[in-house]
Amino acid sequence: MKKFFVGIFIFTVLVQLMPLSVYAETLTYFSPQSNLQNIDIHWLNKSLKAKRLYIAMYSFTDYKIAKDLIYLARRGVKIYLYRDDKQMKVRTDRTYMLKNARNIYIKAKRDGGFWNIMHDKIFIIPGVVFREGSANWSPSAEGASCYGYKCGPQENQDNNATYITNKREIYIALHNFYRIWNRKSNINVN
Repeated sequence: MKKFFVGIFIFTVLVQLMPLSVYAETLTYFSPQSNLQNIDIHWLNKSLKAKRLYIAMYSFTDYKIAKDLIYLARRGVKIYLYRDDKQMKVRTDRTYMLKNARNIYIKAKRDGGFWNIMHDKIFIIPGVVFREGSANWSPSAEGASCYGYKCGPQENQDNNATYITNKREIYIALHNFYRIWNRKSNINVN
C-alpha cells in the first residue's frame, strides 16, 4: 500500500511539472455525420473571453455563422476576416453582412486564378483554439443541412474540421495569419 501512495505522489508531482501542451487536445469531426456548423459556433463563442478572432475562409455562405460573428463583434470581439476576392462575389456569399460592422475588419487576397487563391478554412482564437480542415462555411460543407445521417436524396459534402488547443500550434497558426493578412497586394474591404 505504501508503494501505491508513493506512486500517486510521484505522479502528482510530475503532472504539476509537465508543460501545459501535454494537456492539449486535438479533436476532429466529419460532416455530414457531425454538424460542423454547431461545433464551429460553439468554439467561436469562446472568443468572447479572448476578445480576438482571426478567420481565413474560402467559401462563406453560412447565414447562421454570419449572424454569430455579428453577435460576437457587438460583444466587443475584434474579428479579422481574410477572404478570397472572387469568392466574395458569389451570389450567396455572406461577407456583405459583415461589411462596415464595428469590430470587424475584412481583407481579401487578389484571386490570381486556380494556382493563386486564398483557400484556407481556419479560425484562431489566441490561447484557445486553432480550427482547420476541409470544411468551408457553407451549410452543405458543414453537414448543417443533413441531421442524424438522414440526408435524403441529395447528400451533403464530406468534410472535416479539426480543433487544436495546443498553445504552440495556435501560435504558429496566428503567426501565419499575420503573414497573409499583411500582404501588400491584399484588398482592404473595410
